[in-house]
Amino acid sequence: MAEDKVRYKRLPGRGASLLEYHHLYLGPDHLLKVSSMWGQESYKRFYYRDIQAVVIRQTPLGDIATAFWAFLTVLFLALTLAATGTAQIVLGSFAGLFLLALLIHLAMGRTVKTILRTAVQVEPMPSLYRLPTARQVMRRLQPLIEEAQRDLAPRFAPAPEAGAQAPAEPGTESALPS
Repeated sequence: MAEDKVRYKRLPGRGASLLEYHHLYLGPDHLLKVSSMWGQESYKRFYYRDIQAVVIRQTPLGDIATAFWAFLTVLFLALTLAATGTAQIVLGSFAGLFLLALLIHLAMGRTVKTILRTAVQVEPMPSLYRLPTARQVMRRLQPLIEEAQRDLAPRFAPAPEAGAQAPAEPGTESALPS
């Protein structure tokens, strides 16, 4: 008996904390979050029809990192200008490395925190921690969510128009003025 294998497409972005790595994959009807730590993997599925919101908000971490790399660059550049000989070469090399780290950090884009909300949970998406990556994933994910939720019935009736009378309760008569 042939098994139908689910084909997954890996999404851009990868998140890493001290001991854990995170990746996202697109499935045919769900988003798969894979977290791995010390050779163990855990999986969470989020069906497109169940996703209520994806919240992307900027964090101050990027500004702090920018200030950190800029401070180190300026500090070592100033020390380089004050030094002579071999010390000037070593300090200048460090200033160049810190400048490179600053430029890479700036090129990666703003830092964000991305959260996926369903009816039963709110799940952080650590692999989407840079704004360009989160936007790229949302461009691929949004049409799939909209397609899966297109046939869902509206959960609320439209609001009555101003001045309209509410329908009578079943079993009661409506007394309209004549």
